[in-house]
Amino acid sequence: MILNNFVRVLKGENTSEMASEILEGIITEDINNKTILLKPNVGFMGEPRKGLSTHPEVIRGLIKYFKSKNAAKIYVGDSSVIGINTVEALKSAGITKVCEEEGAICIDLNDSPPIDMKITDGYVVDSILLSSIIYDVDIVVSVGVMKTHMHTGASLSIKNMKGAMYRREKNKLHRLTKRPPAGRTERSLDFGILDLTTVCYPDYAVIDGTVGMEGFGPSGGTPKPIGLLLASKSAVACDMIALKLMGMELSDVGHVKLVAERDNIDYENIEVKPSDYMKYFDKFQTPKEARLELGCDALVYKDESACSACHATLTQFLRYHSDKFKDEKEPYYIFAGKDIDPEEIKKYGDRAFLLGACTAKFKKLAPFCKGCPPVTSELLKLIKKMTGVTVNRVGEKSLNIATKDYRILVDPDDYDLFKKLEPSHILIQEQSEKIIECAKRLQLKFNAELFCLKTVEDKLAGARLNPMEYGEKFRAEFGYIEVFGRDNLPDYLLEIEGINVYQLVNKNIEIERSVIEKTDILIAKLEDIEQFEKLFSIFKSHAKFIVPIADCETFEKINKNFGDKSSDIEIKLLNTGENFSYSKDQAKVVSNASYEGGIL
Repeated sequence: MILNNFVRVLKGENTSEMASEILEGIITEDINNKTILLKPNVGFMGEPRKGLSTHPEVIRGLIKYFKSKNAAKIYVGDSSVIGINTVEALKSAGITKVCEEEGAICIDLNDSPPIDMKITDGYVVDSILLSSIIYDVDIVVSVGVMKTHMHTGASLSIKNMKGAMYRREKNKLHRLTKRPPAGRTERSLDFGILDLTTVCYPDYAVIDGTVGMEGFGPSGGTPKPIGLLLASKSAVACDMIALKLMGMELSDVGHVKLVAERDNIDYENIEVKPSDYMKYFDKFQTPKEARLELGCDALVYKDESACSACHATLTQFLRYHSDKFKDEKEPYYIFAGKDIDPEEIKKYGDRAFLLGACTAKFKKLAPFCKGCPPVTSELLKLIKKMTGVTVNRVGEKSLNIATKDYRILVDPDDYDLFKKLEPSHILIQEQSEKIIECAKRLQLKFNAELFCLKTVEDKLAGARLNPMEYGEKFRAEFGYIEVFGRDNLPDYLLEIEGINVYQLVNKNIEIERSVIEKTDILIAKLEDIEQFEKLFSIFKSHAKFIVPIADCETFEKINKNFGDKSSDIEIKLLNTGENFSYSKDQAKVVSNASYEGGIL
């Protein structure tokens, strides 16, 4: 028996019993007093036993197996796709109930703080934010579903671990600008998953084929009941045997092929029990083979030279977003692929959009949606002008810096008001008791990321924090946070959507030249007109906007003294409740409030 490349296959009707048996002969280490994480596939909300998520009885059987081996704790958890509440998804999949009945701990992986894992010599990424529980437990078991996937060919045990990426970090692998190595046919996403496996790879793999999904997986396909379970110590070996049973070529699932090549695994050195496992063969319809009658007069695709990945994105876009364009009087033209005529792009003016890495060379001609493959939600943001940053003044000195995906609150001081925004991140500058108490309540309510100086850490006991020191640069989901300042008054430089927002509260601090030069939006809390004059002279040749936060008297003086001055920097005098938006990609930006209720 080639133990590391040994794959076990079971077929039957009693799912729980099969699952409690499948790891026998696979796991040989002592489980006694060890902590276990079962990582199911629960990316979407939906009924159990439909191939959308891991079968709850598979989870029950695995819990029973590890309980019989005297495991100390058994966690079951996932982090769903953006826009899906993981806790609710686990409930709808029937997994929460199974955990309650069997004494396992059901968790949202996002409840564990993130850890920034550096990737040495990565092909397309240098680091990835992951849920820290992956490293806190002794054993991780990937419990994926046997399903097709429109972007990766198939989603099995390796791809399932992408769910361990922290919150919106998952989109990172769909926004890659770095191209694959020359001569390779795999996509950037495939190499991104390969990079992911260097820092996040399961100890054991179980693939749930009790009810799989074919066609337009991973969420829009057709359930396929085949009654199978597979398991192995080698996730890539397990995935390879699953592909054979599905009738799919290894070359069609790039990330599995890449991992197999790296680990020097081929079908010749995988041992399978039973040896005649191909008697369970059941051909899966691939996304390419599936045919849907889709159409929308407002969306015209110019994609003759596009690869299957961009075709998949466009098909998904039609399925999930065509209704948002039903009232358009003129069509939008979406270009994808290598062989594009730039004159044709110019012909359609502001109705033209570019999709995918192959069109990057034309991005000066039309708005560009990056990625290989690109993700549908990013294309929607681009066409509907939901990119960029909205700066929203809320209250006297509090701010909401919003994008379509994030709500970043600065010094929130009214819980009932700010809870309407459902913040994703909170920053504390002024350390009043009112702000600290409000920030703490919001963090606990919405599981928001909370950033503050280490000096106020004790005042926020019970909340999950990211305490920082002056000079520190912190990786966040939306980009980066750097902290400057002195005397317990931090200034923050945020990089959001490629836009640098500098929030200044220190009136006497010497601002670093590098900060001045890269600032796009300066937000400054002021006490008098003299402070504004100084900042205006410093930033006028660099920043796009300056947003003073001051009283009415100072506003009047600024308007009087600077209203007619010609400068590259635009002054935004925001009263309470007012906002403005800016995007580097598009001249016109529609505030995300129109779509997500993102501002007050």
